[in-house]
Amino acid sequence: MGEALNIVLNVIGGLGIFLYGMENMATAMQKVAGDKLKNVIAIVTKNRFFGVIVGIIMTILVQSSSVTTVMVIGFVNASLMNLTQALGVILGANIGTTVTGWLLIMKIGKYGLPIAGLGAILGMFSKSEKSKEKAKLVMGIGMIFFGMELMKNGFAPLQAMPEFIEIFQKFHVTSIGSAFLVAIVGALLTAVVQASAATLGITIMLASQGLIDAQTGVAIVMGLNVGTTITAFLASFGAKANAKRAAYAHTIINIVGLLWVLPVYALYTNMIGYIVDPAVSISGFLAAAHTVFNVTNAIIFIFLLKPLANFLEKIIPNDEVNVKKYTHLDIRMLETPTIAIEQTKEEIISIASDINLALDSVKNVIANDLSTNSDEVRHVFEVETKIDMVQGEIATINSELLGLDLEHHQIMTTRKNIAICDQYESLSDYLERIIKIYSRLKNNDLLLSERKKGDIFMLHSEVEEFFQMVTTAYETGNFNITKESIKKASKITTLYRQARKSHLDRMAEQRQDPMLGTGHMDILNHYRRLSDHILTVVEIMNV
Repeated sequence: MGEALNIVLNVIGGLGIFLYGMENMATAMQKVAGDKLKNVIAIVTKNRFFGVIVGIIMTILVQSSSVTTVMVIGFVNASLMNLTQALGVILGANIGTTVTGWLLIMKIGKYGLPIAGLGAILGMFSKSEKSKEKAKLVMGIGMIFFGMELMKNGFAPLQAMPEFIEIFQKFHVTSIGSAFLVAIVGALLTAVVQASAATLGITIMLASQGLIDAQTGVAIVMGLNVGTTITAFLASFGAKANAKRAAYAHTIINIVGLLWVLPVYALYTNMIGYIVDPAVSISGFLAAAHTVFNVTNAIIFIFLLKPLANFLEKIIPNDEVNVKKYTHLDIRMLETPTIAIEQTKEEIISIASDINLALDSVKNVIANDLSTNSDEVRHVFEVETKIDMVQGEIATINSELLGLDLEHHQIMTTRKNIAICDQYESLSDYLERIIKIYSRLKNNDLLLSERKKGDIFMLHSEVEEFFQMVTTAYETGNFNITKESIKKASKITTLYRQARKSHLDRMAEQRQDPMLGTGHMDILNHYRRLSDHILTVVEIMNV
């Protein structure tokens, strides 16, 4: 009983350290390679073959096919990818995850603890965030190999225990039926631990200790591909129809893959034996079986993506209630903070484009004394409403983002994005207020004189130019515009004071309707407030 408990404790301890090492390595890898992920995603839109390559690269970078698949579901849900593109990435993710198997067969388990220790020491003495993440990456790799070594040592005594050998012999593959049952065991184990790498690691350890044979090991490996689909399936809950289709496609692809290999199971394993002799390296044999299976499955399905997408569109109906979404942000993007941060920036740039259009509408309305129910007036109100919604969605996602373990520069960028978005929303508020003042005057048959319009347009042009300058700086990341912005803001303040003085002088010289005088003055004040908020954006960028 004591020896059995010792085995259990060693195996559980080794598995825990292995999983923690995987998590550390995946997190660090994402942070170290985060900027590259943005470039990788851009390739997906080309074609399905590029999608497969992207899936492979992404999965190698984040060290988890489940993370890649959940990301893809988030992108589909946010309409950043179509279904066919997503399926290509999912095929690539299945191939990318096989790299883990080859890492696991490297016989450096005894060096795992020193590697983990080296990573921890490097982390303690690292100054920059990037260096700390690289050290964390090294520590994660060490913990993976150390965990594998603990599991191997934990399983070792089982070879001398007849009762355990008898249990494992029940999982011996002798037919297609038994191969299917063993594959189901592999699928269930993967679904429980939520990590195909863990199932693969346990399988390799059992095989290397002689507790299961090569045929049984391959069946478990085939099953883990099915079990890993549970993560994506769970991630699709509450998602749009297209995202659900992507998750179901992932399951279909892996189940069909298992079903085609079962009838030729003996032939398949014999073929793998020509690549890697199990008598020489059973670990390499299992890794090769995993890789060849996923590569073959990808080759089969790469030409069936369109039919599969069409089939899924028929069996999964479109969303009945389509709640309007104003951004491409999705909660599933939190799996890769770099992508979420970059997409937030894109949404804010989109807001800036809407504000530019609203500025044009405001000028057009005042210049041409347009009706209060004109398209231009409605456009300003629609822009303000839209930006309110966008701000809400950005605030929700980015608040969640700040709750994650981010690097310092990511935290600062996220905070800046939230603050800049708030300022842009305030700009839309003031444009709406200008239109409301104009509408009140128009409804009372009060028209702005050409001289008053001249004062307004003088400020309008400067504010518009200021806004475009700042937005370009934000978009390009060129924040060295502080001196230029202060000059521009000072010029706008000077023009505002001149227009205000001219207005007050005219009021003293001649009588005019109080509502018209107050309305004109309020419009001038709002242009100055627009300038203040734009200058605040500059200050935020330079924090």
